[in-house]
Amino acid sequence: MENLFIKLNEIIKDYDSFIVMGHKDPDLDSLGSCLGLCEIIESFGKKSYLFLNDKHLENYNTNINQAFNKMEKDIICVNERTYKKVDGKTLLIVTDVHSKERLEYSNLTDTIDIVILDHHIKNSNYIKNTKLLYIDSTLSSMSELITYYASYLNLKLDNVIATILLAGIEIDTNGFNLKTTSKTYEAAAILMKMGADSILKQELLKETKEQYMKRASFIRNSFMINSDMAMCIANDISTSKELAETAEELLTFEDVKASFVIGKISSDTIGISSRSLGEIDVSLIMKNLGGGGHSSNAAAQIKDKTIKEVKQLIFKELEKN
Repeated sequence: MENLFIKLNEIIKDYDSFIVMGHKDPDLDSLGSCLGLCEIIESFGKKSYLFLNDKHLENYNTNINQAFNKMEKDIICVNERTYKKVDGKTLLIVTDVHSKERLEYSNLTDTIDIVILDHHIKNSNYIKNTKLLYIDSTLSSMSELITYYASYLNLKLDNVIATILLAGIEIDTNGFNLKTTSKTYEAAAILMKMGADSILKQELLKETKEQYMKRASFIRNSFMINSDMAMCIANDISTSKELAETAEELLTFEDVKASFVIGKISSDTIGISSRSLGEIDVSLIMKNLGGGGHSSNAAAQIKDKTIKEVKQLIFKELEKN
């Protein structure tokens, strides 16, 4: 990681202003890594801007809404209308995503220099012509990487940002059960030393009763594909986050070593979220369907097909593998 941090230091020194952006439908890992990067950039005496429509926080999921409202540190936000006011030589840093179609605002990649930092398995739709493209699929989360970057700089992050980063690690590892190494625990320890609040973290990770009941209704309709794989069809239009949480919960059931959750995430797009305990590489299946991820955590989005057609595509890929 040290070589990466040296390179990032050199790049940061070469620009005046920075816009930091995560993916659509952001989770706590995306938000936490963005906020951590903003604070790191400011430690160089540079201007940082978070790409987030803070005037319409209700459009984001409740975890993001609550996390942002807990912030006491001033974070300057820009959106698709206001980013053009950012002055000086500007760099866009994208975190927790490397596909243009998954960005919060993809048009920005056509106008300014870009750095990509991600931990998902690289797919064919990655953003090209970047100043730096860094993808490390062995990392648990982007929160882990940003924590180590701050530590490398001997920078103590804001308490709330440290807490959001810790929550981001917990989200992406499903409670330190998946993609977890000794470095993941070390990152968590670093954040606690920085002042991360475990009580606030639990508040950020809470869900509403409605969210829980919706996921329970999905699980009630799940079934076993074979002796160790479960599948669930979400009949209501859902978010990618809801599909992912359902896939993770299916893994807690006896005999389930891998799970697949299919559901509409928009009028013309079917989302697939897949999870594995490690023995089954779900990323191979998702990659063949145009998605990607880790061996134990992967997803795909397919346009202009029905849920039934997507289900059959998954079955065909399982037969191949």
